[in-house]
Amino acid sequence: MESVRTLSDCLRQHWKRPVLIGVAVVVIASVGGALYFSQGFHGTTDSIEDVRANENVSVGQAHGGHVLTPTGTSSERAVIFYPGARVEPDAYLATFAPVVERSGVTVYIPDMPLNVGVLGVGTAGEIQAENDAVEHWYVGGHSLGGVAACRYAANSPGAVDGLVLFASYCDVDLSPQSLAVLSVTGSRDTVLDREAYAGGRNRLPADAQFHEIDGVNHSQFGSYRGQRGDSPGSVGDDEAHDRIAAVVVDWLANETDRRPPAGDYSSASSRNRDHLLPCGCAERTA
Repeated sequence: MESVRTLSDCLRQHWKRPVLIGVAVVVIASVGGALYFSQGFHGTTDSIEDVRANENVSVGQAHGGHVLTPTGTSSERAVIFYPGARVEPDAYLATFAPVVERSGVTVYIPDMPLNVGVLGVGTAGEIQAENDAVEHWYVGGHSLGGVAACRYAANSPGAVDGLVLFASYCDVDLSPQSLAVLSVTGSRDTVLDREAYAGGRNRLPADAQFHEIDGVNHSQFGSYRGQRGDSPGSVGDDEAHDRIAAVVVDWLANETDRRPPAGDYSSASSRNRDHLLPCGCAERTA
């Protein structure tokens, strides 16, 4: 019996060690992953200070991130923008300040759990529920944040009027929805998965608008540094943000002008626009 117990003890010890090692590996990997994603890219100090010094744009706090509003006025339109993976909300202040200033729209840039947008898809719904005065909502995102925006639009049909994607694509099918869509990429972006992006075009409504902005790389959709795998932009950040803003402001203006009457979405193609923009960018139709 003693030999049997000894053998049994040996077997338990033999299997216990690998199990403990496996658990330790999982815990270390989980903690390491959480730390990696939680250490996000912030906007440059100069870009943040420039936005705060802009008298035409007010910067507030909302949902752990920021909200940009036109100074002294209220807006019936608002954009909820999901940051890219490992990118902090303040990295998009300089991107959206000119959009707010020129269009009068309000922009929410909330914080995401572990800086991963797909972990906070429902955040847009929380923001909408707290702001009844807003009549027209748009959701958008950069890179992986755009995927989160797509998922929110798919999960909440009719909750938003439009979708804005920066260097991103949808992994869910939005093609049946009467949804205005703007998809913007940069010619110097070597982070975006171009094959996946091309495949995602068919998941968008037929009248989705596609723009590629010359000289802009992946990180210039924000104002941060250190994006692995990206190519240098051939234009400066200020110019990049100006070109991006020109596209977004033009799209918002046309989307508003051509929006069908409330409840009437019988002619989604009425939002289709075939023209070139004077902003160093080319429009590509699906």
